[in-house]
Amino acid sequence: MPWGVCPEHGGTLKSSGNRTWCTDFTCFNSWEYDRLDAPCPEPATHTIRADGGGQYAVCDGHAMTARLQITNGQVLPGIPA
Repeated sequence: MPWGVCPEHGGTLKSSGNRTWCTDFTCFNSWEYDRLDAPCPEPATHTIRADGGGQYAVCDGHAMTARLQITNGQVLPGIPA
């Protein structure tokens, strides 16, 4: 994915200057770079199947966010072979 997420909480990042942090109050993750606008560095663990037929391999954080945001699609564990 062309943007970063918190690996534990998904789309909860805020960024200022060259620093990014998770806004979940239980999380202490922070990064000394603009992770929000950088390609996701986390390993792919799930497959998103969009209703239009597209298929995307994503990390845990992106899968968590996709479950909350997509309709007429599926988030499946594992990645395509």
